[in-house]
Amino acid sequence: MAVALALAAGTARAATPAPLTAADLTGARALAMGGAFRAMTGGNESIFLNPAALAVVKRYSIEASYLNDRAGADSDQQWANLSVVDSSEAIAAGFAYTRLPAGLTQGNVFDLSLATPIGDNLFLGATAKYLRLNVPGGQDRELNGDVGLFLRVNQYVSIGGAGYNLLSSSHQDQAPRGVGAGIALGDERTFHVAADWRQDFERDQGRSTNAFGGGAEYLLLDFLPLRAGYLKDDTLGGSFWSAGAGVVSNGGAALDLAYRQGIDDASKRTLMVALKIFVPTI
Repeated sequence: MAVALALAAGTARAATPAPLTAADLTGARALAMGGAFRAMTGGNESIFLNPAALAVVKRYSIEASYLNDRAGADSDQQWANLSVVDSSEAIAAGFAYTRLPAGLTQGNVFDLSLATPIGDNLFLGATAKYLRLNVPGGQDRELNGDVGLFLRVNQYVSIGGAGYNLLSSSHQDQAPRGVGAGIALGDERTFHVAADWRQDFERDQGRSTNAFGGGAEYLLLDFLPLRAGYLKDDTLGGSFWSAGAGVVSNGGAALDLAYRQGIDDASKRTLMVALKIFVPTI
């Protein structure tokens, strides 16, 4: 019996994490930092993680990205994303279109975010989303939405939180209700350390599950961002390490690469690449 229990425990530890779905949309910077991005600013992935963060930094940015999520030699999920953020006005706006061409989930996701300051250092944001997906067992056609808050405590500390998919969904693996929160420490540009938590209330057969992530980034020589992170995700199943690097040009363009790999199952690998263009604002 002891041998059987030991073998069962080893099998459970080696279980392959679940494939990504539309609920896991993110960006290369966040992926490399273990998903710890809800209290971070300056990334278009805030459309998915915390829309309130879009209003914190004045910018106009365009981003195109591609993700490939693999288990062994097979591709579990792919997506290509194009997003635009304009936070140069009093109300920041962001739009993202995601195409899922291959994998267990296929189709299109549209996200529209609005954010605005509601105090000197407090920001409020919301995202409306439309999912048009072909999923195992049927189709998912629905509207849903997220809401987020962002507090800049001072120039070195920020806190963010969000609620996800506030409306009921018939496909809880694609649009599960959940909450998330995070804290970030660092200066405006060079160095950041962040930690995040997310809870999904119904994604795992109606059972609440948690994910904890942490990461850091450092801008080397003022043009080479380096990132690393760790994620323990009971929703997907397993723990992951992640790393990323990029290059930022003086002309307002940036290229980011991110890689994440399972610790319990090293065959689970996610690769993401993103091209960013920053347009000067008045």
